[in-house]
Amino acid sequence: MGKSEIEIVRKPELEFVDYKTFEAVPSKTVEGASQRIIAQIPGTDVATRILELRAGTDTSPDGVQIHDFWEELYIIEGSLIDLRLNEEFTAGMVACRPPGMEHGPWKSPNGCKIFEVRYYAEQKKEEHEFVDYHTFEVKPFSKVEGLSERIIASDPATEVATRILHNAPGTDTSPNGVQIHDFWEELYIIEGSLIDLRLNEEFTAGMVACRPPGMKHGPWKSPDGCKIFEVRYYSKDQ
Repeated sequence: MGKSEIEIVRKPELEFVDYKTFEAVPSKTVEGASQRIIAQIPGTDVATRILELRAGTDTSPDGVQIHDFWEELYIIEGSLIDLRLNEEFTAGMVACRPPGMEHGPWKSPNGCKIFEVRYYAEQKKEEHEFVDYHTFEVKPFSKVEGLSERIIASDPATEVATRILHNAPGTDTSPNGVQIHDFWEELYIIEGSLIDLRLNEEFTAGMVACRPPGMKHGPWKSPDGCKIFEVRYYSKDQ
């Protein structure tokens, strides 16, 4: 597929849904690896997915990976060892990989599950291989009591960021009203839950969302608290 064709197709709109809704498709090259495709640019490997590695999985058949798109990731559970770097990465770690960054191959002795967002964008977010998200400073929001964020990577030209969004118990984002952005948002609920006050629906841990520019969402209330991994970007295809 040529560049002009890629630019006229988009990932689909998706408000929070359990990732287990999506079929686990086994890898054709690596035994023990599978993926659940949540949203994808048709005809490309650019997708939002849950990558699942069974205990003992070794991705050496796929070799070192280099892509022409961005990859941002959150390790949901388990761990994996980078066989090239000889480092182990564990649950709660995040990564931001620009196009051209080498990564892998991996081995997962005890199994691993990862939320991964791939996209095309012209931006300058910081490069991070897996690092504990607690490394990043907590910054409270001035308008909403109980709401805070940890910025993992941001584009200085647009301030569009990848972050961990934390709602303390009882947080109500009504002061921010309904949100509409001119950028993409893709999210994974790490823990807890939140209630969409406009839709009157509750969304819980393990749910994923893919929001194109212009999609309405919120406001939210989180009676018991909630933590979310969120990737924001301006896509070339929008």
